[in-house]
Amino acid sequence: MAAVTDDFAKKCEIKQNDTLGRFVVALCNLRAGETLLLENPIVVLPQMGDRRCSKCFKLTQSFCRKCHLLALCEDCSNHDERDCRRLAEMHFSADQVELLQRKEHTEIQPVLKCLLLREHEETLPLYEEMSQMESQLATRRGTDIWKNYQEHAFAPLDAGGVLKQLRGSADEDLVQGLLGILDINAYEIRAPESGGAMRGLYRRAGLFAHSCMPNLVISIDDEKRIKVYANRFIAAGEILYNCYTNVLLGTEERRQILKEGKCFDCTCARCQDPTELGTHMSSFMCSHCSCTGGYIVRQPNTGTWQCLLNPEHTLKQEFVSNMLERAKEEIFHARDDIYRLELLLAKLSRLLHRNHFLMLDLKQNIASILRQILQNIATRPNKKVYERKIRLCQEILLVLKVVTPGISRLKAIALYELANTQAELARKMYTEMEHSANDLLAELERVEVMLRESLRMLLFEPLATPEGQLTRTMLRELKELQDDMKNLRESNDDVLS
Repeated sequence: MAAVTDDFAKKCEIKQNDTLGRFVVALCNLRAGETLLLENPIVVLPQMGDRRCSKCFKLTQSFCRKCHLLALCEDCSNHDERDCRRLAEMHFSADQVELLQRKEHTEIQPVLKCLLLREHEETLPLYEEMSQMESQLATRRGTDIWKNYQEHAFAPLDAGGVLKQLRGSADEDLVQGLLGILDINAYEIRAPESGGAMRGLYRRAGLFAHSCMPNLVISIDDEKRIKVYANRFIAAGEILYNCYTNVLLGTEERRQILKEGKCFDCTCARCQDPTELGTHMSSFMCSHCSCTGGYIVRQPNTGTWQCLLNPEHTLKQEFVSNMLERAKEEIFHARDDIYRLELLLAKLSRLLHRNHFLMLDLKQNIASILRQILQNIATRPNKKVYERKIRLCQEILLVLKVVTPGISRLKAIALYELANTQAELARKMYTEMEHSANDLLAELERVEVMLRESLRMLLFEPLATPEGQLTRTMLRELKELQDDMKNLRESNDDVLS
């Protein structure tokens, strides 16, 4: 566990300042797609509120029958032998075990997994490295998250007799500090069940600074190994940036997540630009302005919502907050219903810029449903269904090209969806004799360019990831496309001869 490749030492340098704390810069020029880091996790842990098996990571409420403290599902007979033996050496009353196993005390397991690193000589260096990571202890003290951890982690660990039986001292600051380190430095990783998530803590990957316009791509494979690579050319001396949040959220949403979860205010170029680099992902339509460009944006220095054309046209923060909350609730209740989603998209288009993050969310949801319709053999979708999905993919891509320049998984997948749908529509129109063979060939040639560009970005992804598996599918589809194009050219040659 926690092995680090030589790439990091050769290509990266760790620095420190008062603003960023510890951060990483490039030691040399880095090519787009060049790997900087391959690393296994120090620990793999459940998300807050979950309890997972210590062996297979499935959700469970069962515990190991030997140590009684670490979760173990009924399908697994054992977990880490050293941890189990160390905990089994401790003495607990039945009441203490019951307290420590209570359903509401799920945060005990992450603390135990971290503290157990300190108990073994082989893993002590990992614990020492982990303890140097940022915890924001002073900032979090007395907050709601502190109180929650006090109630559901420190208090039961203390009353349950665990902390007193550890080899080193352990007080509330240590417990809160470890949980802070996990909250601030851990990466989300895929869980065994579909759509589930866990956390992985890595020695070096947590050192990269944040920007909403990152120059790095982070991938975690099915073995929980993290890969970090450049998404564009990076010059020697540049700071290496990861994005800690979803790039498809608006500025206020991103900043709130970073403030609450990571304890800092983002001041990147995108956050400082009220138009979000011209994408208007947080902008409202100005009801007073009839001409193009009448968008109401939030000024970062004052926090006021003002029209770009006429600063006297404003919105109150309370109206903005309430309107967005109502819109989010309507989107939630409309999920999986394409008719409700389309009506909501039309309704919100009178209030929000077409690229607003909620509009993009709606467009993604609609495109996903259209994909299912087009893949269903039982349905016979007409040309308008294909054209609607194509238009949605194009609109989403226009935004992604700005907020995720260079190599981007999101952009690659959106481009693939666009290419795939255009190819299917072209074949349908040829079959229904609306396209000639030359028309079909020209369209497939355009699709080939898009597929190649999508593949160029996804080929940097590890094979043991959903994107890696998609790459294999795309390579097969590209070969089939090229065979179709070859047959069409040969057919044309036969006609001409």
